Amino acid sequence: MLPEVTLGLALYDYLPILIWIAGSYFLVDAIREDINRIFFYYILILSLALVCSGGILKATWKLLIALADINLFLLSDIQFPLMGTGFFLLFISLLSLLLQKKDIQKKKFAIAVFKKFFLPVMVIGSIGSTICLILIAKRKKAFLASIFYAIFLVVSTSMGYIGSRIVAHSYSVILLEQTINCSSTLLWALGSFFLWKNHRTVDVIKS
Repeated sequence: MLPEVTLGLALYDYLPILIWIAGSYFLVDAIREDINRIFFYYILILSLALVCSGGILKATWKLLIALADINLFLLSDIQFPLMGTGFFLLFISLLSLLLQKKDIQKKKFAIAVFKKFFLPVMVIGSIGSTICLILIAKRKKAFLASIFYAIFLVVSTSMGYIGSRIVAHSYSVILLEQTINCSSTLLWALGSFFLWKNHRTVDVIKS
């Protein structure tokens, strides 16, 4: 059974991706000077790109359904390893930023290739990375950023809980799911924007 996806609904699913890209730019520019090890900087870039790729493929899956009734379910399912790995690596890179000044040894995390593993990994990574961002924002005294990240944490966690219990096939449910996803991504991007704005303000004061 194919989901009830119209062309407008499919195109709407690309909006969170654009918001994620904007938020990623603000985040990277705001904290890259604080990352001492170039390795973790590239891990940060990779993590954001993986999450973005998962979202693009999921939206493309819906677009193909809307345009040609083609159900390439792999495009939907692959979001779990991509986004799961992405959020987990995001967590690792941000955790390294928080701990690098304390000389605490970092641990290596093993990642499996099965969908059932990547879903909890994605949840852990999303929650863990958001908590790290809240702490980073507080450290930088970017209070608006910490507020938006905190709201994103509540919304995204609730969305994951609800999503695990609802099968999105009807148009109205898919529309609601995408709207919540878009809203939560906007919260994350706003948090990154205010973190970036705080960073730029500090730079101006220093100069």
